[in-house]
Amino acid sequence: MATKSSYLQIYDAETQDDAFKFQIANQQAKVTIHDSSAARDMEFKAQGYKFVTGAALDQSFDLEQKFDDLEADVAALQADTGVATNAAAIAAESVARASADTALDNKIDAEIARASTAEGVNSTAISAEESRALAAEAVNAAAVVSEASARATAVSAEETRALAAEASLQSQITNVLSNADASTIDSIAELLSHANAADASLLAQIATLQTDLAALRAEFDELVNN
Repeated sequence: MATKSSYLQIYDAETQDDAFKFQIANQQAKVTIHDSSAARDMEFKAQGYKFVTGAALDQSFDLEQKFDDLEADVAALQADTGVATNAAAIAAESVARASADTALDNKIDAEIARASTAEGVNSTAISAEESRALAAEAVNAAAVVSEASARATAVSAEETRALAAEASLQSQITNVLSNADASTIDSIAELLSHANAADASLLAQIATLQTDLAALRAEFDELVNN
């Protein structure tokens, strides 16, 4: 009976040559994977597995026996109390961590709700205070403008009054210093002129009296001597 086989060759798209990279062949109840570059063949049989590198390595094992050995190892691990204790501890820790995470999430949610409420209250209070402060500042600004206008008016009125009072005082001073009414002696200049005139008249009269007195003495002396 002739040997029947089928195969699939995979080429390297990078090198663009005719040499295949991998060949997968099915021949006589086994599957062979052949690497053309490294000559590493892998054979899968009905109840075995063989890895071949050239002629230096030829090892094979029963896959069913391998799975049985693995299942036995798993059973041994499951029967180990230490493993079971660790698994129980891990499960308990997982539950505890999940519970703690839930409690923490609840606290975080509660804190977010509390903070959001407090921030809302603060925002309302800030808005109210801003409105109050703006209104008070507007009142103060209006009061400042009104007071400035009143002070400017008062200063202008005081300036007018002071200038009028100063003009009146200056007129009075001028009238005291100089003649304001020719019919009366009502100024310092007229008083000085009048006093000087009176002094001159008095001095003239005194001089006349002295002359007359001298004449009388002369006559008296003449009478006495004769």
